[in-house]
Amino acid sequence: MPGNPLLKGKTNGANNSEGRNGTENGTWPKDVLGESLHEYARLGDPLLVRRRKLLEDHGLQIGGTTLKNLNTYFNVGSVRKPIPREVADQKILNEMDDDAHKYRGPNTVKRNLALAGVHISRRIIRETMHLNDPDGVDARYPGRKKIKRAQLKAHGTWQEIHCDGHKKLGALALQMGGVGLPIYGMKDKWGAEILYLVVIPDDRHSDVIGHVFLDFVELYGAIPQQATVDKGSETGHMYAIMTGLKTAYAPDIDLTRYPALVAVKSTNNTPIEGLWRWFQDQCGKNLYIQITKGRDEGIFNPNNSIHVLLFNWIWPPISNKLMPSGVSPNELYAHPEYYGGRCFAIPVPKDAVSALRKTLKLTRKAALSWVPEEFDTIAWQVYEMLGSPLCSAETAWDVFSQMASVMR
Repeated sequence: MPGNPLLKGKTNGANNSEGRNGTENGTWPKDVLGESLHEYARLGDPLLVRRRKLLEDHGLQIGGTTLKNLNTYFNVGSVRKPIPREVADQKILNEMDDDAHKYRGPNTVKRNLALAGVHISRRIIRETMHLNDPDGVDARYPGRKKIKRAQLKAHGTWQEIHCDGHKKLGALALQMGGVGLPIYGMKDKWGAEILYLVVIPDDRHSDVIGHVFLDFVELYGAIPQQATVDKGSETGHMYAIMTGLKTAYAPDIDLTRYPALVAVKSTNNTPIEGLWRWFQDQCGKNLYIQITKGRDEGIFNPNNSIHVLLFNWIWPPISNKLMPSGVSPNELYAHPEYYGGRCFAIPVPKDAVSALRKTLKLTRKAALSWVPEEFDTIAWQVYEMLGSPLCSAETAWDVFSQMASVMR
């Protein structure tokens, strides 16, 4: 590449599939192309996908050689152009230090580093982790159980969304006198994409799950062709919601052949069940240890009503912030057409969601509130009086103790 920070490429003429011939694309500022190319690398896009994105995002149609030259010019990292080994080792060790309980494997470390703009091959990550923590594999996979796998079939995004609750942070798991942080989530079968995860007060109440599902529909402005759930009474409203919306906004689809919602045994709800193992490795186990610290160190008293309310005021917001919903979509999901698929989403207007909320007995506020409004007001006053201290998973019990002392 020349030293000029502007690119002069070719337009998408009929005979210009490789960026040769045709007229000029024009000149493009360095910051525009540089940011896009680094983002494509961060997402792990193949070179062909990056070329397609350049065409879609900037109207640039270039060949593979030009793209490689651009990556070189803009210093775009890749596992084929690795950073020095000693720097890579330190980055990996830093990631391992952030996981004191050894729950993250090479794939999770690789993904976390890539999201931070650091591209290291899985081979190097595995070597470094094995050298510095040879017992890590046994700690993460005790017993190495063999699981029978079945092929998952889908033809694109939003064809089938799997929904389920997660109880590893629930009341039975925490054993803290009844307090818990149950989670509900949605995952797409096609790209294994996490679409929605949220901590909720009660994952067994149909009104709560109904509002959670309507939040999901409102967020994306769409429903899938099919929602797949575990068998249970809590999904009753979901059946009515999915059937009503699909009938209204996709009337040409035969519900007898393509049902709106299917309930299966939890062992057959494979995609979402796989998500929970990933969540546990990513942050769930570490979060469990942080939460139960209050029990183990005698900070939390389940027989104290102020303690129970304060737990429900402090921990749900922290846990929701740690939910891995914000991960950038992988290319299989973001661009199904690149991989022979398509998007099956059925658009739904917001007013339809609002109308359906009114059919539920509990209002959204009542269904998703963790504490009474009066307690919330008092808690905020106390928190601000203490100087609004940093409240994270690591500091939550310190903040809890300070606030409990005042509210006593």
